[in-house]
Amino acid sequence: MFSIGDKVVCVDADFSMYPQLLEVYRELPKLHQVYTIRAKQFIQGHGYRVLLEEIENPPVYIDLVKGKVEPGFNASRFALLSDPIKVGAEELEEVYA
Repeated sequence: MFSIGDKVVCVDADFSMYPQLLEVYRELPKLHQVYTIRAKQFIQGHGYRVLLEEIENPPVYIDLVKGKVEPGFNASRFALLSDPIKVGAEELEEVYA
């Protein structure tokens, strides 16, 4: 799992199955873009959600956490930059180009 301050790369930016997200999120992560973990939270049955330094969305009520919070992103959408197995060579070339 990521630590706060870790650099990660987005490996899954396909939100097309969730068109309603655009009502909640002002900004979404972009594929192959590098981000910094700002915060993380474990949600039982759903895994970790992360907040990113480079993206800040307004707080909304989220039933899973029973309160108004900044919506995060599922941690599985990101890979640690130093994880060459999950981050493919092509993606690393784009990140470091």
